[in-house]
Amino acid sequence: MIGFLKTFFTKFHPIETLHIAFDSGGKNKPTIILLHGIAATSSTWNNLLKELNVVNNRVIAIDLLGFGKSPKPEGCNYGVDDHIKYLQKTIKKLKIKGEFKIVGHSMGSIIASRYCLYYPWHIKEVFLLSPPIYIDKGELKNIIERGRTDFFMNIYKFLSEQKDFTINVSNRLRKLLNIQSGMEVDESTWGSFRLSLINTIVKQNTYNDIKNLIMPVRIIYGALDEFLIQESIDSLNGQNQITVTKLAAVDHVIGDKFAKEAAVQISK
Repeated sequence: MIGFLKTFFTKFHPIETLHIAFDSGGKNKPTIILLHGIAATSSTWNNLLKELNVVNNRVIAIDLLGFGKSPKPEGCNYGVDDHIKYLQKTIKKLKIKGEFKIVGHSMGSIIASRYCLYYPWHIKEVFLLSPPIYIDKGELKNIIERGRTDFFMNIYKFLSEQKDFTINVSNRLRKLLNIQSGMEVDESTWGSFRLSLINTIVKQNTYNDIKNLIMPVRIIYGALDEFLIQESIDSLNGQNQITVTKLAAVDHVIGDKFAKEAAVQISK
């Protein structure tokens, strides 16, 4: 039945391209693609765009499936592979010459990791900013980290089941923190938020995806990141071509300091 529904969805809902929120242009320039997180838009990258050289590089910010001005197809499961299908069609349409760098923030890093696993020949380097990497708590050695993982899974389950509460909280958080992106859930994005939260973030295999990547992987996160499982990050550090950078006095959001530090690495 599941297979039939997927076939039905694909047949009657052809894959569309995602919304390109920013493209500095120049098909012969080194290219950097930016993927924002859940319940956000490409405005996530406002601070980073101020730091990157958009004259010498082609920098592209894409609204992910179900968010911003991108399609929000009904009947979609919004699993990581659904996000990849739309992303791949969009990237193909961009006609990028040669390898490119891909940068993902939060859920965008989950999608970026899987994209790099499926299409490694396209990628020069991948940057994972504030990646919410969750593995089975039975594989975690630290009892505190197991407890944090349980806490996050319960919170995500609660948020996915409480529509009015989640929408109300997201609006209050935006006003309280005066942020332009992140946790932007309303009637139009509720379905994509709920399903992306469960099918991409909770039901993830990102840890193994990252371990199997063949290109350089740069993980950058803040010491104050509210959604981080430290043991998962630490166990990846040094494997294959994976390097990890921890930023002091930085949280999950890409503020000025985070943007400056990330831009230095991305621009090398």
